[in-house]
Amino acid sequence: MIIALAEFLILFASSIGLNQLITYNFQNEFYFSGGLSYLYSNFTILIISLIIILAFIMILVASSSLILSKKRDIAIMKSLGTIPRRLYSFYLTEVYIIFIIGFLVGLIVGLVVFGVFSLFISSLGLSGFFYFDLFFTPILFLASILGIFFVPGAIMRKIANRSAVEIFSKDIPFDLDASKKISFIPKWISGINFNFKISVLNTLRRKGEYKRFLLVFSIISMIIFTLGLGTFVLSQSAQNWIQKAQGNNLIVIGHENVIQQYALMYEMFSDPSIIVDTEIIDFLDPQYLFNLSDIEDFALIPEISKIDERLLCFSDVSELNGYVYPEDGGYQIVGQERTGNFPILGVNTSNLIQNFELEGVYFTPSDSYMFIGDGLGYNFFDSPFDQSMSIEELQHTFHVSGIVIDTLYSGYAGYIDSEIMREELNFTGQEINLVILQLQSGITDEIEDQLNLIISGNLGENFSMLPLTSTFQKNQDFINNLGLFPNIIIVVLSVISLLSLYNYQKSGIMDKAKDFLIMRAIGSSYKSIKKILFLETFYVIIPSLFFSLGIGMILNALILFDRVTLPPLSIPFILIGILIGLFLLFNYLSLSSLMKKIKKFSIKDFEIY
Repeated sequence: MIIALAEFLILFASSIGLNQLITYNFQNEFYFSGGLSYLYSNFTILIISLIIILAFIMILVASSSLILSKKRDIAIMKSLGTIPRRLYSFYLTEVYIIFIIGFLVGLIVGLVVFGVFSLFISSLGLSGFFYFDLFFTPILFLASILGIFFVPGAIMRKIANRSAVEIFSKDIPFDLDASKKISFIPKWISGINFNFKISVLNTLRRKGEYKRFLLVFSIISMIIFTLGLGTFVLSQSAQNWIQKAQGNNLIVIGHENVIQQYALMYEMFSDPSIIVDTEIIDFLDPQYLFNLSDIEDFALIPEISKIDERLLCFSDVSELNGYVYPEDGGYQIVGQERTGNFPILGVNTSNLIQNFELEGVYFTPSDSYMFIGDGLGYNFFDSPFDQSMSIEELQHTFHVSGIVIDTLYSGYAGYIDSEIMREELNFTGQEINLVILQLQSGITDEIEDQLNLIISGNLGENFSMLPLTSTFQKNQDFINNLGLFPNIIIVVLSVISLLSLYNYQKSGIMDKAKDFLIMRAIGSSYKSIKKILFLETFYVIIPSLFFSLGIGMILNALILFDRVTLPPLSIPFILIGILIGLFLLFNYLSLSSLMKKIKKFSIKDFEIY
């Protein structure tokens, strides 16, 4: 079950196309490969790494528990004269056989379950695929092989060298001294009242089991908290960046072929099956061009708050090497002389509608500078701000002044000054092929009629308008869907954590049957026994959740927080408060079934050796 769950979660976390260790066969080679992709990819690798650590720890705990459960058999074999080396090899071989069989069965079950699940998410229209993991699964297998040798193997070696009397003791150590003074914190807790005292003593008696469950539950709660906080922060930041890159209430106006392909260039961000290139359309075809004077009447419509005129074309581009000067002196040449064919947009930064998430600065009019999308920034340059781009169509070189998070062409677009672009293209007038209008609110029939009247009168019958709201919404929905996948993992791990808590409550119940019978005989109520059991699990929940709070915030800070918009400090504490409340509620409710079993205890439940 551990391997099946781990394999399913590894495949699940990688199936959304965010694992940089996998090559994806997409028609759109630029699909989701910019700045957001790097953040989500790092987050995905973090998720998978934590899942592997969890599976590894649970395998070691299960293997160690198996060894400890054999202590009575080991003691009998020891008393019959079996040498320690034979005991060690016999039981360690048993652990390895169980592990290998369990790993193979779990691997098959995980693959089958994920295969069914991938068909299900595909039927819902969500992006996903099926593949065999050949990286993380072997790592887990080899790590587990070594871990079993060093951890359960060490336990077995230690047990095999003890006497038969010492081995007969179970999880409670044979040399436990009940009169020994307890440390400061348990002493302070046990001094509160009788129920606290008994719960502390029971926990100290089961110290080995307590440590194992505390470790497993700490890892599980750390993953849940890390996923929850990271998903919240990343989703909020990504939605904000995408919103700034796209804008609200936008209408694009131009030739019908141009505006349709322009809209598809935005959809490339969220749809790996869409591609627009020079073989599909030549944006500089004279039939697509019109003059700035043709759109002056748009300014007479009061509902239009901004007019952004653009000149768009595809061009072969080249990466030019740059120089980096380290603090210790000298210089370093950066760049790999990459080439490509990408969209170049001539814009007027004073009329720019989008309020991009920007690193660096925009260019000023008539500068030989450009700003680029994050797809180019992360994949086309080694050190963008120290390099330049040569645009063959314009026979001009531009230095990079800024990088923006952009959804147009998956962030593989370059922006230059429109005046320079027209000059280098030898245009004699104020030619453009796109106009973006920003409305104060949504489009109405009256506004649509006014726009159509201007378009037909000034531009011609082959020109039209296209609202971009639905296109932009697809990209927003894509970001929202990315947040659903970690949430599903959180739900799965929450169920596992609840089952772990229940198993901790349930474990040792029979061993404590004698204690409960004695307590009942001297007048203790079932209510008091229930409180003791609640407190024993409480000692697992609180330390592990506060451990997850600290480690989870550190992990998110290392992976995400240097790039994203930081949430209020109250958010992680609210999240940890919700987890504490949820687990304490389950702790209380799950005791009902255990109390029914405890009420049936009798003298028959005593174990006599």
